[in-house]
Amino acid sequence: MPIIKDLLLSKNRKLITVSSTASIFDALKIMAEANIGCLIVLEGDNYVGMFTERDYARKIVLEGRSSDTTTVNEIMISDIPKLNSNDTIELCSKIMTEKTVRYLPIFENNQLVNLISQSDIIKYTIDSQKSLIEHLQDYMNLK
Repeated sequence: MPIIKDLLLSKNRKLITVSSTASIFDALKIMAEANIGCLIVLEGDNYVGMFTERDYARKIVLEGRSSDTTTVNEIMISDIPKLNSNDTIELCSKIMTEKTVRYLPIFENNQLVNLISQSDIIKYTIDSQKSLIEHLQDYMNLK
């Protein structure tokens, strides 16, 4: 069964973070420049949560708050499950579905190593299936 570490080896995007004290506006600029929908939130070097486009839409836009004066730590999500890089991709998908989240932080030895998204899982699954199909086709052509 494939584990998260396998997926992370094929992931070509580095971890992008934001300070918990940054304004929502600054966080959105970082997300726009990197073309991503989620940032890992840090206090110093320590993981404290995540900030997503969904948080912005629901906690800033719908509540009429200001992106310039509200800080990331005021609206970030801090109760997201943390997975280990040795956990299975299946467990990751299950947690995402049950908790209705699109992103999960991944840890090794209590150190944040990356972030995994639903898109990462879909891409990894499709690539794995393509590889299996090619392998089976090669095998069938040998007979």
